[in-house]
Amino acid sequence: MIEDELIKIWQSSSNQDRLKFEKSKLMIELQASLGRLHRWWMYIERVNVISALITIPLFMIIVYWSPFTSMKIASVLVIVWSIYVGIRMSGIKKIKPSDLEENYLHYLEKTRTYLIAQKRMLETSLNWAILTIYPIVLLFFVDLWEKPLARYLAAISFLALVGVGIYEYFLSKRRVKNEIMPRINRIDELIESLRE
Repeated sequence: MIEDELIKIWQSSSNQDRLKFEKSKLMIELQASLGRLHRWWMYIERVNVISALITIPLFMIIVYWSPFTSMKIASVLVIVWSIYVGIRMSGIKKIKPSDLEENYLHYLEKTRTYLIAQKRMLETSLNWAILTIYPIVLLFFVDLWEKPLARYLAAISFLALVGVGIYEYFLSKRRVKNEIMPRINRIDELIESLRE
């Protein structure tokens, strides 16, 4: 009975009312989708902060106790690298839009800028985050290379790091393709429909 009444109301409504309903439906869907993406990005930031809080003290201890100069230099570089990655990842917060923007169109444009910044960061993370750690790891094990056990440990550590880097690279590409780009396209459609 209620469904029949809703169908009659829908059929009797004007096209303009239908368009407003479709726009509001798109806005609600987009808002829910962006909420999940924002929570995911916050999770990534927390993981970076926690890993930096573990990495920095650990490598400070290595700087203090290590007898090898190359290991000390590499440990300092790992500390600098983890701070750099943390700052770079948390720098996205500056352009994150708030829900209390002037109007919805302005909010969508800021959200689009925020998503494009995330996309660029994920696409270039291979260059600034992953590839920069490999020479540091090699430098870390240079003085230990003459000992067979250390050689195996160095090779296993480096191969594990390469595996994590490859996984991170393909995970980032998949995130951009399956999650960020569809949201950017959806925002573009919604911006176009709001400007009409």
